[in-house]
Amino acid sequence: MKKNIFVIDDEADLQEILKVNLIKEGYTVKVFSSAEEALESFSGGLPDLIILDIMMQGMSGYDFCKKLRSEQEYKFIPVIFLSAKSEEFDKVLGLELGGDDYVTKPFGIKELLSRVKAIFRRTEIREQLSCDVLKYEGIELDANKYQLKIDGKAIKVTKTEFNLLYLFLKNPGKVFTRDNIINSVKGDDIYVIDRTIDVHIMNLRKKLGKYKDLISTFSGVGYGLKA
Repeated sequence: MKKNIFVIDDEADLQEILKVNLIKEGYTVKVFSSAEEALESFSGGLPDLIILDIMMQGMSGYDFCKKLRSEQEYKFIPVIFLSAKSEEFDKVLGLELGGDDYVTKPFGIKELLSRVKAIFRRTEIREQLSCDVLKYEGIELDANKYQLKIDGKAIKVTKTEFNLLYLFLKNPGKVFTRDNIINSVKGDDIYVIDRTIDVHIMNLRKKLGKYKDLISTFSGVGYGLKA
């Protein structure tokens, strides 16, 4: 079945470029000029991926992403921010709000298509996960329901955060370099901005609360779960 992509951007020329190239790659594509317009379309079926501008009339891309992550039905839809805002602060903010990737304008279409493929490859991890529940102290990760519980309380996580924790829980005591993590979680053909992995780890630690120190930082090497 073809993957369905929503492109939300108020630049008509860019909409057309993205639509033509994504369709060539075998995706179905719907384009929208505002976040509000896209939300209205959700009733007709949810997208498998959203490519999202930030600076738009009405609801901004940041606010739209926050809304997605606050709704149970929508929170796991992958989001790639596509924006002219190129400062590191903007990129980090986009990731902290739940974005799965961040591409700055102007961009190369081949790079964007590569990132899209990497996102879809990463989402396939969910289908490959076993139906067991991984437990580690007060952490419970249900691979079948894609759910994290801390001391019995459900905690909202992004797909990247879930997959990171799954990787660590499956391999306690193993140290992963950033390259290892990128290859295992995000795909080996994606260009990752500085601090991308660090930001996701930071966000995951916050959500782990009192168990945050279970994810160890190995200076100059990478990350791992304490054995």
